[in-house]
Amino acid sequence: MPDSTTRFPLALALAALTTLASCSGRSPDAGAAPEPPPDVVASLREETIRQARLELERGESLARDGEWREARLAFDRAVDLLLYIPGGVEASEEAKSLYGDVVATVHEMERDYQAQLADTAIDSEADAAAVDELTTDAALIEPPEVLGEDLPTPPASEEAELQATYDIPMEVNARVLSIVEMFQTQKREWFQEALDRGALYIPLFERVLEEEGLPQDLVYLSMIESAFKPRAVSRAGARGLWQFITGTGKLYGLRQDYWVDDRFDPEKATRAAARHLKDLYDEFGDWYLAMAAYNAGPRRIERAVQRTGNRDFWTLAQKRYLPRETRSYVPLILAATLIGKSPEAYGFTRPAGAALEYDVFELDSPIDLETAAKSAGTTVDEMKLLNPELRHWVTPLDRKSYPLKIPRGSRAAFDVALAAIPEGDRVRFGAHVVERGDTLSKIARRYGTTIEALASANNMRSRTMIHPGQVLTVPVPPGALGSTSSSRARAFREASRDSIPEGDQEIYVVARGDTLGAIADSFRMSLSELRALNDLPSGSSRIHPGQRLVVSSRPEAAPRSAPKPRPAASAGRTYTVRSGDTLGAIADAHGIGLSTLRRLNGMSSRSTRIHPGQKLVVSEAVAVADASESTAYRIRRGDTLSTIARRFGVSVEELRRWNQIDSDRIVVGQSINIRGSGGSQ
Repeated sequence: MPDSTTRFPLALALAALTTLASCSGRSPDAGAAPEPPPDVVASLREETIRQARLELERGESLARDGEWREARLAFDRAVDLLLYIPGGVEASEEAKSLYGDVVATVHEMERDYQAQLADTAIDSEADAAAVDELTTDAALIEPPEVLGEDLPTPPASEEAELQATYDIPMEVNARVLSIVEMFQTQKREWFQEALDRGALYIPLFERVLEEEGLPQDLVYLSMIESAFKPRAVSRAGARGLWQFITGTGKLYGLRQDYWVDDRFDPEKATRAAARHLKDLYDEFGDWYLAMAAYNAGPRRIERAVQRTGNRDFWTLAQKRYLPRETRSYVPLILAATLIGKSPEAYGFTRPAGAALEYDVFELDSPIDLETAAKSAGTTVDEMKLLNPELRHWVTPLDRKSYPLKIPRGSRAAFDVALAAIPEGDRVRFGAHVVERGDTLSKIARRYGTTIEALASANNMRSRTMIHPGQVLTVPVPPGALGSTSSSRARAFREASRDSIPEGDQEIYVVARGDTLGAIADSFRMSLSELRALNDLPSGSSRIHPGQRLVVSSRPEAAPRSAPKPRPAASAGRTYTVRSGDTLGAIADAHGIGLSTLRRLNGMSSRSTRIHPGQKLVVSEAVAVADASESTAYRIRRGDTLSTIARRFGVSVEELRRWNQIDSDRIVVGQSINIRGSGGSQ
């Protein structure tokens, strides 16, 4: 990884080039600034690509170790370097390809991260938040010349007509139109699908915004945040249609506990968002700054205003006093508003779906959604759609009353049907027979619940002793009994993927819930290899159930039932490729990133071809001649003695001997010594 002394001169040089280009482009009368020599530009471009690649490799390594926040920062640095490369990303095929690799890696790793966080029924059905993907894609079309550049001023009559159409200020400049074009081209399918989903929620949102005294066009802020997906979850942990983080949600009265997360409730979250936006507008007095503060936080915008003395969003964006994501965020909302209010004018179809409507029934005892659905004469899926805030598809067991949403017009039938069901039968619990070694904690983890919920369901305290043979009731949705924790279930799904031999290839048929990353991991290959085998673009991540993917093209494909061999870590700095090996599996076996493996062996960013007998460099560790010298290594999340030994080309026994470790137990933050003589035996 480059240190700060390496990055600082590069940052200065890039800033100087940007300044020169900006001055020459915006002040022609002052005399054109001299163009930097071609060899300087080429050198800077090469160095920028090198540093971006190192940041990508660092991000992959951090993500593999579970350090998701730090990994994301590394990926962001890689993107920033490439966006400001001399001449732009589009001017260099290598930079363009690397940018696609970074974006694709981020998307796939965030999907895996969300899958690991899925510890409840509702979380396991989460969708990726739109704002993460959109701001990344919009940043690629953010050349300096379109930032804030106004179109020719329309006649006063046209300007008045334009503003009369919208209830937020509508500035249509080149930056906004560049995003309109993005929605009309590469994001066309995304936008139409979001527009269609919006038919369900926009009338509700407009009503709530009007009641709160806010512009109704702010509904399109929700479109950019979540694509109108009520169970959207962002990489930062924001949730719902309006993407509230935990603290802000609680500040505006959204309940968040084991049973309920009101950030997923369309009406409650909209009312909270309206009040939050009103507070931001009261603080900044400008809707563009209020929207920017919704994305970046009010303190970030306040600091930008104080540093510049300017309260114009476009000026702050142009001078880059705002985060890259926020600079794209406001134009995204304006572009979505332009299209959303007149979709036909931009080549889209106006959605014809029905708006979300429901009655509210005040319960006097808890009920699970399957029982509620039968009582209302509808489906469980419909009840989930109406009550997405319920985290376990049962109303809270810690209180009797709860305002349950049911289909419009079903109140009378629901009341009659519910009255016929004894209170004790309204929530169907599963049963667990206590085995030797069981604890409440262990049982709660097994069924994806909490100790408190388990104790409450059995009328006991969380510290009550249990004994073998005792029968406990478990508050989980029907059909979820016996399930393992989400991470174990995910591992089981991946391990059970089978391929179908077809000639000299093996084919995998995509199942519901699959992702490219999970499939690649199952078959011991990298994302790049999987895409290359199936002629998928570098940034592609979309697959669908039933799609056939090639997962092996070896001349002699392994039988369907045969386990896929995993490369064994070599003791030294090189590894000899065996039949059936893949670059991804070799990188994983030696604890390094795929990007690192390619760089160590002088391969291109898309290279996947290797052959038996080929020798690959798999370690950057340099042996220290003096055995007394050693390197301190701090244990990170996910580390084991085996993975550390592979990473440094030493044996587990050497690690134990050097650090006087008697077992395999190590803890995060612990420091161990790696000696220079490692691997010499």
